[in-house]
Amino acid sequence: MARRPNKKQKRPLAAGAGRSPKPARRRSGKDIRLAPRTVRRTALLVGLLAPLLIVGLLALATNPDYQAPCTVLAVLVLMAAVVGLMMIRSTGWVIWPAVLLGVLLLVIPTAALRAQLIAHRGVDTRVVITSAHSGKDRMGKVSWTCGIRREDGQPLPHGSVVGTGCSGGSVGRTTTVLADPDGWAPPATLDDDLSFRGAGVYVAGAAAVLWAALTFGAARRSLGGRGRR
Repeated sequence: MARRPNKKQKRPLAAGAGRSPKPARRRSGKDIRLAPRTVRRTALLVGLLAPLLIVGLLALATNPDYQAPCTVLAVLVLMAAVVGLMMIRSTGWVIWPAVLLGVLLLVIPTAALRAQLIAHRGVDTRVVITSAHSGKDRMGKVSWTCGIRREDGQPLPHGSVVGTGCSGGSVGRTTTVLADPDGWAPPATLDDDLSFRGAGVYVAGAAAVLWAALTFGAARRSLGGRGRR
C-alpha cells in the first residue's frame, strides 16, 4: 500500500470560484477625518468657548479662596481644547503654537486681573505686620511673605502681602497697603507696580484672539485640503 503524504495537499479551487478578499486595514489616526459639520462645531467650541472658560475661571481665581480649584479646572479645559484642536488638524505645526498660547492664558490672567482690581478699587489701609516667612524659588532668590492685620482691629480678608517692606525684621511695624473693600482680592503693597502687572490683561486678550485665529485657521485648512482631494 502506498503511504499517505504527511502534509495535506491543497485542493484546487472549483471553476469560477475566487479567493475571499482580505480584510481592509484600519487607517492610522492621522488619516481619520471628521465630517465637515463636526469640524466646524469643534472649531467653535475650541476657538471661542475654551478661552472664555479659561479666562472666566482664572477671573474667579483672583480670590485666593477659589484659586486652587479654578486653576485646576482651567488646566483641564486647556487640555480638552488641545485635544479638540488635534482632532481638527492632527498634522502640521498648529499644536506647538497652541500649547504656547494656552500656557500664556493660564499664567497671565489671575495676577493681571488682581492688579486691575486693586488699582481701581483698592484703598489705603493701615496695617500691622504680625509675621514674616521666607522662601527660595528655583533660582535661589529669597522672597518674604508677611501676615498683616488692620491697625483698627477690623477683619482683613486674605491678610498677607508679598513685596518690598516685608522681611524678618519688619514684624510689629505699621505700614500702609492697598486693600480691596469687598475683600475679594488680596492686599498689595504700595511699592507693587500695578500698572505693569495690570497690562497683562491686554496680553491675555491678545493670546485669546490668536488662539481663536489659530483654531479657525486650522479648521479652514482641514476643510480646504479635503475639498481639493
